[in-house]
Amino acid sequence: MKLGARTRIGPAGYPAQARGNARRVFAVLKEAGLSALEYAAVYGLRVSEKRARLIGMLAEESDITMSVHAPYYISLASRSRETRARSVRRLVHALTMAPLMGVRRIVFHAGGYSGLSHEEAYRVIRDALAAVWAQAGHLGGGALLAPETSGKLGSFGSPEELMRLCSELEGVIPTIDWAHLYARGQGRPATRAEYEEVLTSFEDALGELFVKNMHFHVSGILYTEAGEKQHMPLGMEWGPDILPLVELVDELGYTPTFISETPDSLRGALYVKFLFEGIRGRTDD
Repeated sequence: MKLGARTRIGPAGYPAQARGNARRVFAVLKEAGLSALEYAAVYGLRVSEKRARLIGMLAEESDITMSVHAPYYISLASRSRETRARSVRRLVHALTMAPLMGVRRIVFHAGGYSGLSHEEAYRVIRDALAAVWAQAGHLGGGALLAPETSGKLGSFGSPEELMRLCSELEGVIPTIDWAHLYARGQGRPATRAEYEEVLTSFEDALGELFVKNMHFHVSGILYTEAGEKQHMPLGMEWGPDILPLVELVDELGYTPTFISETPDSLRGALYVKFLFEGIRGRTDD
């Protein structure tokens, strides 16, 4: 059974089975019936232009939609001006490489509050992203900046912060990491109603910008009172249970990209695909 034409599922990072071989990466994804890949540049986007063009060509040939996860050490509200400047440069670089790689979403964590009030940090981060877009938005070939909901309460990236950011800036859409929200909410969202509440709040705030550009991360997660501790597999003893989310997405006709951030991200992506095929099989019956 094929998924809907615009529903996309894939892993974060190259599948281990491909052993880093770009051609094999896309062959593995195609063989698995997957249709998305989030290129892992979490320790730096060090791909050459030649390699970037190869990735873009293979993605197009394989009908794989591409995103990239920018470096973890981005810190847009850092007290260090140089750290903030480097963070801006890393996002600018990702935007300029995006057309070569076929990348449509640049996912990143904005960083911590660095001792600033939440409002002060918000203004600093907003201004930094405005500067990124002014420098390189026109070079991205349609790629959008996609800040991610944070799993730690001490980091920027609550749903409210992201909705505000995306409503005030051009070229910015949210990445919803459902495991991070689950950790922030100390076990919520978990039910259909709780998932629907989150989706409705983003849609009410951002309208078609959100609906047409839904980008989701999924995994299991361990958490403490401070939030995220460790990503875990899907469909086992760790929450969140994403079946209510998958059912809701299918019933409402949403068409997000699901990226698995489980320890074995290919297996996690196949689990998401399995859930969609299961509910659509019930419908066909």
